Amino acid sequence: MVNPSKKAALGGAIAAAIIAAIFVLTSYSTQGNTTLAGQNQTGRAKLKVIASFFPMYEFAKNIGGKRADVSVFIPIGDEPHGWEPPTQQIAMVQNSQLFIYNGAGMESFIPSFLENGSFPNTTFVKASEGIQMMDADVQHMDPSEAKPVIEQGGKDPHVWNDPVLAEKEVRNIASAMEKADPTDAQYYEANANSYIGKLDKLDHDIRSGLSDCKTRTFVSFHNAFNYFTQRYNLTDYWISGIAPEAEISPQDLAKVEDVARQNHAKVIFSEDLADPKLAETLAEDVNATTEILSPLEGINETEQKEGATFIGMWYQNLAALRDAMGCQ
Repeated sequence: MVNPSKKAALGGAIAAAIIAAIFVLTSYSTQGNTTLAGQNQTGRAKLKVIASFFPMYEFAKNIGGKRADVSVFIPIGDEPHGWEPPTQQIAMVQNSQLFIYNGAGMESFIPSFLENGSFPNTTFVKASEGIQMMDADVQHMDPSEAKPVIEQGGKDPHVWNDPVLAEKEVRNIASAMEKADPTDAQYYEANANSYIGKLDKLDHDIRSGLSDCKTRTFVSFHNAFNYFTQRYNLTDYWISGIAPEAEISPQDLAKVEDVARQNHAKVIFSEDLADPKLAETLAEDVNATTEILSPLEGINETEQKEGATFIGMWYQNLAALRDAMGCQ
């Protein structure tokens, strides 16, 4: 499979540009907060946290609760693979205490951030730290596009799609908040435990929901479910590679079509942030329908208006998988 990831291009002039930039980001708001902006309920300044993209934001928001000001860095509706931040948006990082990111090449701009020395007051927290990760399929990527993935370890970044590994990311984020704001450490710990309880239930419900299915094979849009399929003993054939915007050759598309026919696939999955035309064409060719299977990399405007959450969207994924695989 062709598996490209865009290379972020942040030059040496970023540090000077950051100093001159003044930017206020309109971000997701922390729900239920009725205190003055920038203050927690005790009257102290809130812990200022920036999370790179949707899963990291969801984890950090649920841990930080009303005692942290959590915003998201990659805008709503933007696909995070290969996303490059505009200079003015980088300035907001300087005013944060924590920057939460997944790592493993998901955020291609991270090496430049860590190397340019422009964030002396910000602690960068790699949520996937300590998780044993799978190798990315870099050999089928263009060398220039594979470079950012290789530079960050050559691993598959999609660990959040395994609820058990997501729990480890939540623990890492909670630990960072507790160190940054030790006065509220017990509060963050309690919130983390509560959210991990929800992930435990999700894991249980996925195991139960996929325990009796006609097939254990599905066709996804891009290669984002390796950790998920390993956890639940499934097989996933994907149309695109690690990055959903990757070009796919006619030969690779033909291979996916053959697999879909051989497995009598009745559903070809598209994504909430991807153009559905390719999935729709493939579905038409194999006499299947299309549904959304979100890789949880972001949300679109409709999902935002509906109040989409990480947990809620995974239950939608579970329902879609049960339908696609004929589960009882």
